[in-house]
Amino acid sequence: MKSRFFLQRLALLVASGIVWGWLSMAINSFTGAFTFESGLSHNFISFALGGVILSLICAGFLFMLEGRLPFKRTLPKAVLVSASVWLVLRIGGAFLSAMDSERFHVVTPQTLQGFLLAIVLGVVLGIVWGLTNGNAGYGRKAVI
Repeated sequence: MKSRFFLQRLALLVASGIVWGWLSMAINSFTGAFTFESGLSHNFISFALGGVILSLICAGFLFMLEGRLPFKRTLPKAVLVSASVWLVLRIGGAFLSAMDSERFHVVTPQTLQGFLLAIVLGVVLGIVWGLTNGNAGYGRKAVI
């Protein structure tokens, strides 16, 4: 029972990561915050893979920290986790920029877009997490 539930949640998280990656690509096409380096087919695969990886990392942190986070509802917890992961990555980017400013430089539109997309990822994860908790059958209700 638990392994089936785990596989269902994992499949939903992978699917939500793919959707988030494609949504990120579409939003960037609309905003133009950064230019794409490859064609559409290559970007579809790259953004889907990146979305899956980031989704699973955030879900792992959400799983480990779920009882320790200051909110009762799943959605704010997921948004906090994804925004925190984004902040850690942004701090790493700032260190790279300090070490080699010619190669790594801060671009404010990309920073803002990244933060907003991290919030969107948190919302998607919170919804998926809440739905899978509601279907678990362990006495936990979906709290979105």
